Amino acid sequence: MRENREFKMEKRIIQILLALSLIFYKATWFWRVFNHLAKPYLPASREFFQILLFMESGVLFLAVIYLLVFAGKKIFHFKWQLRYFIYLLLGYIISYMSDLLFSYFISTPSNQISLNETVEMMGRQELPYFLLIACFIGPIAEELIYRGVLMTTFFKNSPWYGDVLLSAIIFGYIHINFALTPLAFFIYASGGLILALLYRMTKNLYYPILVHILINITAFWNLWLLLFSGS
Repeated sequence: MRENREFKMEKRIIQILLALSLIFYKATWFWRVFNHLAKPYLPASREFFQILLFMESGVLFLAVIYLLVFAGKKIFHFKWQLRYFIYLLLGYIISYMSDLLFSYFISTPSNQISLNETVEMMGRQELPYFLLIACFIGPIAEELIYRGVLMTTFFKNSPWYGDVLLSAIIFGYIHINFALTPLAFFIYASGGLILALLYRMTKNLYYPILVHILINITAFWNLWLLLFSGS
């Protein structure tokens, strides 16, 4: 009995350490490593995006392995219910409307400025790489980390929604820097809050992933039109 408790304690410690490492890496060291690897290449070049795609895919793979080990295969089972679909639609609409509303009150956040600068330097041939990362691989990796890993490891199913709040705070933090206003942080944190609540209410990662993908597709809709315009 004692050995069993000790084993569970050791497993829990390993789980927490691995989760913290994965979260910290994605928030900080990921970009340092990427900047080092991409340094020989022009910003927004094909090689630039190929390196980023490889690294984002690596994070996605690590998150999947972590969740399979510590949460089990059930976390990837898709659960269909009409109310979950309604939650998905509401999550998307609220996120879209809040982004639209906040855009009138603050200047463009640095995360968006950086993306805009990348888009301006990009050629048409690089568009598929950018859209694949920004609208699919990136959102999936972020949801697996900040909803999957984080919310299944820290304050899981907390009665005071500690898992939701922590997810929202960290999601807001990683999308801004300290030079920005608290309102800019609130915008990203509120988006993270919506996605975290969606995961908490559905117990299914596919719904926040789909909302995140839809939000990013909407944000880069003009680029999608350009990609398929043939002009």
